[in-house]
Amino acid sequence: MNRIYQHIDSAYRGYDGVSFDEAETGALLSGKVKDALIDRPQRQKMLSMLETLQQDTGFQQSSTLLQDIQALQNEDVDVQTFRVGEALAEVVMQEHFSCRFYWNELRDARNPKGNKTGADLVGFIEIDNQVLFLFGEVKTSSETKSPPQVMTNAEGIENQLRDLYNDPQKRLILISYIQSKLQPVGNEDFKEDFEKAIRTYYQQNAGKYLLYGVLVRDTESDENDIKASYDKLKQDILDPIGLKLLAIYLPIAKENWLKIINGAVNESN
Repeated sequence: MNRIYQHIDSAYRGYDGVSFDEAETGALLSGKVKDALIDRPQRQKMLSMLETLQQDTGFQQSSTLLQDIQALQNEDVDVQTFRVGEALAEVVMQEHFSCRFYWNELRDARNPKGNKTGADLVGFIEIDNQVLFLFGEVKTSSETKSPPQVMTNAEGIENQLRDLYNDPQKRLILISYIQSKLQPVGNEDFKEDFEKAIRTYYQQNAGKYLLYGVLVRDTESDENDIKASYDKLKQDILDPIGLKLLAIYLPIAKENWLKIINGAVNESN
């Protein structure tokens, strides 16, 4: 990863622009991004369960069972491009920006090609040894204009982050959503982060959380992609609430992302 530009107002507020070369991008897409899109851990658990069931007398000839095993063995990904952008954003944020996402939200989708409800990003961020709830939005754009409309239009990142800031009920729903995932996961790190974040959120006179906007681009880098949005948002989203924007630039056209994920191509051509 190469950091192209950066602006820091504090440890909790600022923006970054980062890029990945072609080899890094290919490795991300075919590796951890694909793992997230197919929810590999959950898929493997289900596949193992069905394969074990197949060994039992009376199930070897089940055509439905065989069909579902074959479906799980097929790891081709068929999702909309914005889903790839969301998965890539989470991977980059976890690996490079001290963010943690314990639950694959695609597990909650009844229709894998449909839209998720609520925020795109629901997790935690650690800054200066303090764990905060992270709520955010991800947009993918090839528009040559800077900033692209996905930052500034009615459904863009600017308005979505303002909405999260101005609507405590939406934040409560997201916190309740995170809390509901604690018991099924049984992850002690997850539980510890939640307990720390909820104390920080409700701390009297100093409660805080962090809003994060991520723009995924397959264009040339340009600080204007997020600078103007950050300058506007920091006037509306006030301290002590954290505010960060991140632009991720990839050298491979988004039309080829799924081809790389599915092993159809190895290059940007």
